[in-house]
Amino acid sequence: MPPERYGAARMLFHAGVDRFALMERLEALAPSQAEHLEAQYATLWTGVRRLLEDVRRWEPDLLLGGFPEEVEDLWARWLPWRVPSFEAGDDGSPVEELRGLEALAAVNRGESSPAQVSAAVSCLHDEGRFGLEAALALTRWRVWPYVRLSRQGRERIQQSARVIAARYPEHEARAAVAWVRAAGREPEVDILFTLRKGLHHPEADVRFECALCLEDEDGLLAALDSPDARVASEARRRLAARGSAKLLDRLSASGDADFARDVLKRLSTSGPPGALGVLLSVSARVKGGLASELHRWATGKPFAELPAEDQTRWATWARSTLRELPAEDALRFLEWAAAAPDAGGSEAVRAFESAAAEALARATPPERARLLRGSEFVRFLSLAGPGETPLLHIWSRDEACAEPLLDTLVSLTGRMDRWGQSANGQAARLLMAVWAPPARERLLGPLAAAVRSWSGISGREELIEAVWRRFQESPEERADLLTTFEPWRRELWERQCAAEPDPVARFETWWRVDAPTRLPERVNDLVRESPMKVEDLPRRLARVWAAAESRVDAWPRSTSLAVSYAAAVLSGELRSGADALAPEAERFLAWFPDFERRVLAAPPAEGESSYHRHFLEDLHVDVRLMRERLERLREDAERAREEELRRKVEESRRRDEERRAEAARLDTERRAEEARVHSAKLLASLPPVTTALPLPGVPGLPIDDEVVLEGARLATLMHYVRLLKAMSGGADVLALFAAHGLTVETWTVECNAWGQVMIRRPDLAMRFGALMAAPWG
Repeated sequence: MPPERYGAARMLFHAGVDRFALMERLEALAPSQAEHLEAQYATLWTGVRRLLEDVRRWEPDLLLGGFPEEVEDLWARWLPWRVPSFEAGDDGSPVEELRGLEALAAVNRGESSPAQVSAAVSCLHDEGRFGLEAALALTRWRVWPYVRLSRQGRERIQQSARVIAARYPEHEARAAVAWVRAAGREPEVDILFTLRKGLHHPEADVRFECALCLEDEDGLLAALDSPDARVASEARRRLAARGSAKLLDRLSASGDADFARDVLKRLSTSGPPGALGVLLSVSARVKGGLASELHRWATGKPFAELPAEDQTRWATWARSTLRELPAEDALRFLEWAAAAPDAGGSEAVRAFESAAAEALARATPPERARLLRGSEFVRFLSLAGPGETPLLHIWSRDEACAEPLLDTLVSLTGRMDRWGQSANGQAARLLMAVWAPPARERLLGPLAAAVRSWSGISGREELIEAVWRRFQESPEERADLLTTFEPWRRELWERQCAAEPDPVARFETWWRVDAPTRLPERVNDLVRESPMKVEDLPRRLARVWAAAESRVDAWPRSTSLAVSYAAAVLSGELRSGADALAPEAERFLAWFPDFERRVLAAPPAEGESSYHRHFLEDLHVDVRLMRERLERLREDAERAREEELRRKVEESRRRDEERRAEAARLDTERRAEEARVHSAKLLASLPPVTTALPLPGVPGLPIDDEVVLEGARLATLMHYVRLLKAMSGGADVLALFAAHGLTVETWTVECNAWGQVMIRRPDLAMRFGALMAAPWG
């Protein structure tokens, strides 16, 4: 069809006219209708031309030519179904083709923003020129690190690279670069050959891309002189990653700070021989010493694993350069050098520690205060020797540094414990060095706050032991020690109890230096908690009354509580029967009225806010109980005197009764003896009679065979009871008497004698009853 009718034909085709009927329908159109359709299409094509202007503007930044013609052909086929517009459409995005081309041009210029890279990636799947351009643009060295592709995307780039090499021979080197980067493996032979040819390409950018893919040292060294700073920087990094000795020579001869930074980013810590010396020499001659970059590179390998000669180089650098750097950098290097558990004994590590001390001393107080809170300063403290303690002493008196320094110092044992490293007395030594005069009063507040914050820190026993030794050795400092290390006072008190068994000596050591409000605790330990004999209580109470005398006017309420504790013990012991304490109670009752007057007259101290009252009411109770007990003791003494008089009278009467009873006993014995003699004579004239006597069914006792009636026939209790049992059994009484050498008269005499004995001896009477009640066999 005629070209001038092309627009009308496209409009008819869009309206649904069959392609083969277009000519017939076009010829049937009225001229006005044809012109109308032509005008409509021309309006749409004007929009396409505006878009093509953008494409031509971006074409210089695209590697492959012909994009305006391709875009024009695309829109010629699509109109009027798709209406071009660079404004945002219904889906919120501009024309897809233009967005892709703009992204590809931007990526080729090196503008690798995430949005541009994403738009360029979307062009990869285009079958035409867009996909090929995307394969080249996305694999450029500036862009490739930011590209994230699936396996299919990488395969698409490899396919596109082969197509580019075939269609565009002038770009075969770039295509080979794209293939290598997408494949991620050793290049095939033809690709490798193309890359080697690319090293001699007339464009410096292509030569550099090929050198990067081949890791070609000469090509990368040539790029060091590139006017593009980014190219030179990338070349340095790649050469550093390869450990290039030639690169180090260039760095040593003419390298600046930027050169050294690029090298440090990629150089391995086990780089070529001499690398450390070159880097340290560059650090020494550039401002700032490349501290951050050098530290980042050095920490790739522990300092303790370095050869001895490298440690010596580091130590020399620390003494000459590190000491001049900011304190933050010096502390970071010290943290690295001293990371090993036994690093403190290394001379090289001591060089880092000395450099850090100089840098900290040179820092401003605000800067130093900030650094004192860091973990690197903890490492410094773990190594600080006698040469650094004067600095710590000065900083602890500084208003800005006192709080962070003391906080870190008190927590040092726990932090070293977390490293698996024993403090070995280091924390205690530094703490006592800081505690030493002069101007100690300026650190008491910050140190007390630090101890409260870290009172439960692991390893605190080391610090407590140091404080205890100081407490023992310096009596003039005891009050400050107890106030500052208040959270550990219980542990200090336990050590005091273990070192001094005498409660009175402990009381005298502590009550003057302890907080006045703790006097009740000290008194409680003296008179309640510590074991004692009653006779030792007056000695202890005398110390309590003396302490109360000196404290009552300034601290009336706490002192009255302390006296209340002591008075309660005195009252309790007195009422429980310790009458020997009566004189002590009398002295207290005489002393108490003046004490009460002073308590009532003294205003409460500001530090006694926890005491809401004085304790005189409690004391009055103990005073009343002691008075009542003393009154009872006086009454008991009077009763005892009267009882003693009555006892003496009764004793006199008893002795008289005993004398009369003894006379009667002697008379009875005399008559019994006469009867016995008479009975013996009578029995001598009778024939002997044998009668079996019974035995008791209970165990025998010594009292059974005790001779009670000397010379009698029934001399023991067993003889007497056996005869009675035999008589009660129905035996012949006269035969029994005869067998025992008794007569009726002598039996009567001995029975009366036994009755008198049992009156005098209840034990015989009780045994007699037991034997009589027992079964007899």
